[in-house]
Amino acid sequence: MARREDAMVPEAEFRSYYGQPVIKAPVWHVPHMPLYLYLGGLSGGASLMSAAARLAGHDRLGLTARVTAAAGATLGAGFLVAELGRPERFLNMLRIFKPTSPMSVGSWILAAHSGLSALATASAVTSAAPASAVAARLPRRVAAALPAAGDAAAVATALTGPLMATYTAVLVADTAVPAWHEAHRELPFLFAGSALASAGAMGMLATPAPRRVRPASPPRRGRPSNWPRAR
Repeated sequence: MARREDAMVPEAEFRSYYGQPVIKAPVWHVPHMPLYLYLGGLSGGASLMSAAARLAGHDRLGLTARVTAAAGATLGAGFLVAELGRPERFLNMLRIFKPTSPMSVGSWILAAHSGLSALATASAVTSAAPASAVAARLPRRVAAALPAAGDAAAVATALTGPLMATYTAVLVADTAVPAWHEAHRELPFLFAGSALASAGAMGMLATPAPRRVRPASPPRRGRPSNWPRAR
């Protein structure tokens, strides 16, 4: 029998200088950063869904999407501040606008989107309940201008929403982690799809079933005559 020859070169083992990792691991706090990524995408997707529902005449779905967008942006900003450790760190990022920095651009997107979604939601809520105590206490000029301002803010969030949902993909890809950096072309599409899926799921959960299903269902024979109309 032929004798097996020993390898001349020993099998290589992975090692780095002084036992240190090749790249520095990201320092993220759990659940702050993961929740911020999720809530930011949810808010961005819900803003786009709100504008689409408004144009299609589905007011109830649009209201749900507006509230979802505002809640996601507000809670997401809170988790981001908690991740940074001190609120003034976020404010310091708004002192200048640096187009070459994903962090700087993202801070301005978050600030603009949060304010616009809050205004759009306040207008939608007061318009849906004109007899409420909050709406009754508003000055007449404010109450008269709030619907138009809210609609304008909702249209603006349709522009800031996609940016809100995808800028975090650019932020993640602009790192030294090879798996993230090499996927810089695909990550924005992944984040956008995840944001739309999250917004759609929240719309299905928070919108009454008749008003949620009928716009997506074709007309059928035998549908009950008392089926509520979607608005």
